[in-house]
Amino acid sequence: MTMKKIATLAVLAAAASASYAQSSVTLFGIADATVQVGRGSVDNNVGLGSGGLSTSRIGFRGVEDLGGGLKAGFWLEAGYTLNNGNGQNSNALAFTRRSTVSLMGDSWGEIRLGRDFTAPYNNLYDAFGDNGVGNILETQDLGLGYGLQTRTSNAVSYFTPKTLGGFFGQVQYYRNGRDASPAANRDQYGNGYGVRVGYENGPVSVGVAYGDTDYNDTTIGAKVDTKNINFGGSYDFGVAKLLVSVGQDKGEALGESAKTRLYTVGTTVPVGAGLVRASWTRASQKDSEVRADKFALGYVHNLSKRTALYTTFAYLKNKDASSLALNGSVTGAGDSSKGLDIGLRHAF
Repeated sequence: MTMKKIATLAVLAAAASASYAQSSVTLFGIADATVQVGRGSVDNNVGLGSGGLSTSRIGFRGVEDLGGGLKAGFWLEAGYTLNNGNGQNSNALAFTRRSTVSLMGDSWGEIRLGRDFTAPYNNLYDAFGDNGVGNILETQDLGLGYGLQTRTSNAVSYFTPKTLGGFFGQVQYYRNGRDASPAANRDQYGNGYGVRVGYENGPVSVGVAYGDTDYNDTTIGAKVDTKNINFGGSYDFGVAKLLVSVGQDKGEALGESAKTRLYTVGTTVPVGAGLVRASWTRASQKDSEVRADKFALGYVHNLSKRTALYTTFAYLKNKDASSLALNGSVTGAGDSSKGLDIGLRHAF
């Protein structure tokens, strides 16, 4: 082979490498199984569950460099229950966790279309998130409309760039239809919008978010309007991180309104190859006899960068008419409930 041919092949190989480098697709996921124990004053429960530390999921995401600082991306993510192999919300596996396509620019931010997290949900600061027996007490568990809406379909979202000196923002608008019954998934219907602004720099992160969703409840023949506002923040001291969230949901229907308030204070503490997590959470409905407090303590031990063993214990105290229970157990109004998770998570 002549030197000229070798040089030509080298140029073609370099060009091909550059072309492929401009576009990438990643397969990712989490497999998380947990033994769940629940204790209540009425009935107990023991079983194998999924997502005690992180929701079991599988997905595809990719980014293409269009040049001039412009990029296009997509994200398809489906949740599933590892203990039985079903989809997260049905027997079928569907991309209901996230399905979006985006245009991104370093100087102007990102426009994202599709199904995604809501702005108020993105503003939660909690040691356990919404997974496992220690998860934050979501206000819809107290029976108030949408409560803390996690996701929404048919959304158009804008995210500010990461070049604003630590300040960030999100604006979101969605239309899912106005007619629904309570049996339908909360995040599959309703029209609304959300806004989030905040600041993140070094050990400090703070934010405030607001969301408003309305729909027609076909069972009562009336419009239901829910509003959510929450404030949150965290500070990383190095030896420990402190997380605080305060939120309120207000639902209006048939001329009456109800408010549910949420407070949580938590911490995460690195210990060698592991992480200790602890939190206190309170959810209560104003002007009604419904209130619950949860105390949770957990430990995550990382066997590697991708695999971890974990355990979480939680104690929930109801007051008055509240009867929330942990891990599938049943408890009476005003009684307590206990829950324990022991699990294994593997990320790929």
